[in-house]
Amino acid sequence: MNVYAIGLDNDKTLMRFVSEARIAGTEVTLINLHQVHQSRWRLMIPGGEGESIVLDSVVLDPRASYYSRIVDLSPVLQEPDRSAWRHLMAGLSAFLETVPGIVVNRPGAHAHNAAKPLHEWWLGQRGFLVPPAVTSSDREALGGFLEKHGCGIVKSVCGMRGNAQLVTGQDFETFEREQGPVHIQKYIPGYDVRAHAVGDELHAEKIETKSVDYRAKEAETVHTATALPNDLAQAVIETSRRLGLIFTGWDFKVDTDGRYWCLEANPMPGYDVYDRRAEGAISRSLLQYLTTAREPAKAGMPERAQVHAYSH
Repeated sequence: MNVYAIGLDNDKTLMRFVSEARIAGTEVTLINLHQVHQSRWRLMIPGGEGESIVLDSVVLDPRASYYSRIVDLSPVLQEPDRSAWRHLMAGLSAFLETVPGIVVNRPGAHAHNAAKPLHEWWLGQRGFLVPPAVTSSDREALGGFLEKHGCGIVKSVCGMRGNAQLVTGQDFETFEREQGPVHIQKYIPGYDVRAHAVGDELHAEKIETKSVDYRAKEAETVHTATALPNDLAQAVIETSRRLGLIFTGWDFKVDTDGRYWCLEANPMPGYDVYDRRAEGAISRSLLQYLTTAREPAKAGMPERAQVHAYSH
C-alpha cells in the first residue's frame, strides 16, 4: 500500500510521522508543498480517473493512502505566489475529497471547527459537557457574562491556533465594538486531558500545570498516561466518525468533581510532542490504519474502543 504524506517540510508533526514510518519500515512519499507550488502540477478530478502529477517524478495513486496536513499560506504570501498557493490548495482539496483511497483527514471533514461558537454548540448537541460561552462585540454582553462566571478564557473565534488567556470584566471596561467579536468561554479549573482518536483506538494523556494554557512556553507541566471513562471513550470514537475524521485530537478539562468538560475536537492535531512521550504509539496507530486498506471511518458506534496506555 502506497502512503503519501502531504504538507510542509518545516511542519514538525508531518516530519515526525514520516520519520516514525521509515523507522517502522513503511515506505512513505513526502509531498512537500513548498516545492510543489513552484512546479508544474496536474490533479485529476475526480481523483479516481487518470494520473495525477504533483512533481515531475511523483505520480499520485488515487487508490493509495494519504496523511494530509495541507495549510493555506496564501494570506502571508505576495503575488504571484499567493495565487499559485490558492490554486494548489483548491486542486489538492478537491483531489483529496474525491480519491477512493484512505485520507487522514479529508479537507471537508473539519468545516465547522473553523467557527468555534458553532463547533462548541455542535459538540453540546452530541451530549458532551461544554463550558458556557459568549461571542459578541457588545461590551455589556461580554461584561455580563464575566460578571456571572467570575472569569473566562478568551479563545480564537476561527480555527487559528492561539494560547488561551484568562480575563475578567475589568479587561473589557474600555472595550470598543470595533475590536470585536470576542469569544469567551467559562474558565474551568482543573487538569487537562488530550486524547488522540485514530479509528477505534485512543491515546490519552493527563496534563497538570499551574498555567492557564499548558502549551505556553513558560508553562511547567506534568504529563501522565491516562484513559478516558468508558462511556466518554465510546462517545469520542463515535463522534469522530460522525465528523468524518479518522484522526482527531480531543481536548478536555477535568474539574474537581471529576467531570470532563469538552473544549474541542481538533481535526488536524499537532501530535508530535504527545507522540514522543508515547514512544511513537500514535504514529504506529496512524500507520496501521493507513496501511490496512480499510474503508474510511463511517458514522456509527464501534464495537469497542481500544485504549492505549504507556509509561514515560
